[in-house]
Amino acid sequence: MSDVIIYNLFIVLDRLFHLRRCRAWLFIACATGMALVALESVGTADQAPRVKRLVAIGDLHADIDAARQAFQLAGATDTAGAWIGGDLTVVQMGDVIGRGSDDLAVLTFVLDMRVKANAAGGMVHVLIGNHEVFAARPDHRWVNPNAFAAFDGLSGLNLRHPRLIRVPANERARSAAFMPGSPYATQISAFPVVLRVGDTVFAHGGVLPMWARYGIDRMNDDVRAWLSGRTDEPLVTQGLDDGSADDGVMWSRHFAAFPEDIACAMLKESLSILGARRMVVAHTVRPTIVPRCREQVWPIDVGISRYYGGSLQVLEIIDDRVITVISAR
Repeated sequence: MSDVIIYNLFIVLDRLFHLRRCRAWLFIACATGMALVALESVGTADQAPRVKRLVAIGDLHADIDAARQAFQLAGATDTAGAWIGGDLTVVQMGDVIGRGSDDLAVLTFVLDMRVKANAAGGMVHVLIGNHEVFAARPDHRWVNPNAFAAFDGLSGLNLRHPRLIRVPANERARSAAFMPGSPYATQISAFPVVLRVGDTVFAHGGVLPMWARYGIDRMNDDVRAWLSGRTDEPLVTQGLDDGSADDGVMWSRHFAAFPEDIACAMLKESLSILGARRMVVAHTVRPTIVPRCREQVWPIDVGISRYYGGSLQVLEIIDDRVITVISAR
């Protein structure tokens, strides 16, 4: 397709300018370069340029107190929830929901932060984690029993959908809110599965070489189509927490938990395919944020929610080069 576009560009310019002199050919070279840049930019909404300051926040797991504290520690918000981060970029690594009792409150919080950040010149990216996938299926095995009631009475929910016939009555509202094509699934569909900012790739579990070859844009497009209600669940989201299918970008624990010789070899291949310098992952709870593979991968899920009871830490990246772990005092 790109060859056809460029060929047609030459034809139009030839007819328009009667290309007979070098100056005209120089114009063609410039125009062709711009066309190639435009073509390369198609479908790269989930690949952002380097930013001055970025803070990555791990899994929130439906704990509103932990969510607020993490954004405050990042310098994004004050104690009243106002955005004070200016042009700060925040990347929340997914698993906004699940395990805790504050599903709706935490999801509402991060959606609100996206709006406030954008208005102030900042940005909040929220990744899709495996618990967002569970919600869309729906699979409630890892949902806190106290999380369901908050969804009762929400407008726009189709509680009579055929998919919900076998769902217990007290769980249907949450299911209706997150099933593909529903109000909240549609909002979550705007989140990336994999995000690249500058030379850093962010993924909830990790991007193994097979998925690096598949491509960031294709993965994100596949999941958007599913959550929007246009397709069945794609291969990239399929998996379970029991380890039966753990190679997906939301399920992989390879870079956080495998022996370093194995993890680093796979990481090197993935980063080479993606043309990136490092990867930030979550999903696998660790005591503290400690890099692996010569600081080429940073596992940052330290279990900050009540469910896990871990200590509060976030990861700061300045100018895509200087990396610091920020801990709560």
